[in-house]
Amino acid sequence: MKSLEDRQLASRSQIENQLRAFRVQEASLQDAKANFAQANRDLSRTEVIAPFSGLVRQESVDIGQFVSRGTSIATIYADDQAEIRLPIADRQLAFLNLPIGHRGELPLDLQPNVKLEAQYAGRKLTWRGKIVRTEAQIDVASRMVHVIARVSNDEQEVPLSVGLFVNAQIEGLLVEDIVVMPRNALRDGDRVLVVDDEDRLHYRDITPLRFYQNNVLIQGGLEAGERVCISPLQTAIEGMIVKPLLEPADATTS
Repeated sequence: MKSLEDRQLASRSQIENQLRAFRVQEASLQDAKANFAQANRDLSRTEVIAPFSGLVRQESVDIGQFVSRGTSIATIYADDQAEIRLPIADRQLAFLNLPIGHRGELPLDLQPNVKLEAQYAGRKLTWRGKIVRTEAQIDVASRMVHVIARVSNDEQEVPLSVGLFVNAQIEGLLVEDIVVMPRNALRDGDRVLVVDDEDRLHYRDITPLRFYQNNVLIQGGLEAGERVCISPLQTAIEGMIVKPLLEPADATTS
C-alpha cells in the first residue's frame, strides 16, 4: 500500500485502514501466542489421578480432544473391594440382626457374614464378605429391601468380577432348640401328628418359626425324642394305632 501511495495509486485513508487492520491482526497473534503458552503451562501442570486404585469401565474422551473444567472423562471402579446389592423380603429381615431404620454404615458388631457363590469358567467360586449397610427405601415394584454386601478382594483367592451374578447366603440370628421337619408334616395349619409310646396318633399344636424351601422350622410344641408322623395319611383320627416305619433319626425324631 505504501508503494501504491508513492505512485499516487492509493489514498491516505486506504493506508490508515490497512494499518488498523494490521495492528488488530498483530494483537490477535500476540494474544494467541499468550494463550498457547498458558495452555502449555497448564498441560505441564495437569495430572489426572483417581482417588483410589481401580479399573476404567468407560472412557468419554479421545486423544487430542479438548477437555474443559468439569467434563466427565471416564468411569472407573475400585478393584480392592466389590459391593453387591442383595434384595431381601421384608419378612426375611426378622431373621437378620439388622437395626430397623438405621442409615449409613452398620456398626462392625452388627454386620452379618455373607457367603457368595457363582459358577464361572466351569468352576464353583466362593467369596466371603459382610453386610455393611441397607438402603433407606423399599423398592416400589418388588417390595424388597436391598442390603449391600461388601467383599474385600485382597482377602479372596479369586477377585470378585464386576457384573457377575452370584447367590448369597446371609448369616442370620442364632436360635436354639429348633426342630427342622418336612413341610408336608403339618396338618390343618400349625399342627402335627405325634406318635406316642403305644404307637397312637395325637394332634399337637406347634409354633413354626419359619418356612424355608421344603422344610419348616419349629420353635415350640415338640419335646426332644418325640416321634412325628410325616407320612401323607388321607384320614387321621385321634388315638388311631399306626405301625411306624422308622427312617433316619434326623427325619423322624426331635
